[in-house]
Amino acid sequence: MDGLTTRLKTWFPSAPWARPWPPAKDDGATTDPALPPVGHLVNLPGGLAGSQGIGYDYVLGSGGLYVQSESAHLTARIPAAPAAVRGLAPVTEKVTLHHGPIPAHVFELGLSWMRSDPDTERFFAVGWDGNAYRLVVPPQAGTATSLTYRSPGRVVAEFHSHGKHAAFFSVTDDRDEQGFRIYGVVGRLRDPRPELALRLGVYGHFAPLRWAQVFDGPPSPALRLSGPGTATTLTNLHTRR
Repeated sequence: MDGLTTRLKTWFPSAPWARPWPPAKDDGATTDPALPPVGHLVNLPGGLAGSQGIGYDYVLGSGGLYVQSESAHLTARIPAAPAAVRGLAPVTEKVTLHHGPIPAHVFELGLSWMRSDPDTERFFAVGWDGNAYRLVVPPQAGTATSLTYRSPGRVVAEFHSHGKHAAFFSVTDDRDEQGFRIYGVVGRLRDPRPELALRLGVYGHFAPLRWAQVFDGPPSPALRLSGPGTATTLTNLHTRR
């Protein structure tokens, strides 16, 4: 409980509490209720109100609805449903990698492995081993239009390739990428400059990311960064299981 309360006050350091948290008993001692997996908070001008969840929280502010979560590797808050809500205080977006940005050369190792077989979809992840970021390549079976693998647990980022097709997040990707981590897709692997699209996933909610929010150092000149919405009409070109 103390950890959850500390986390929330770290996210909103200047916000007073609109009501006590944790809730108090009649004698003033705090209770320890069973927390739900999802919390719901409202950022009122006078302070935060609501209850926090163990997994993630929805936060309503003047700019709409946000979703936030924290793991051993990542803290993030992203928009879930932008809207103008009168009478509430603003909520800001946030993305923090607890171990610092991922070294660009770690991603480039994975990219080189993908480019060694550009017509086959491939997957790799980036994990934290306690001292450094490491490439994680689980057993997998890929074809030109499909990819089967077991997603490794406790990783910071996941990347998969689309072979010769554009770098875009498909409907299948949206369905499969339901964790809390950074996601990337690589495309145009037969081109001299392949494409990369990045996003943050918070349990089914997504927000695009820039290279500098994820990696340490500039991107390779041989890599094109793809913006949100690229090639969204091609969502039926590949499947993942």
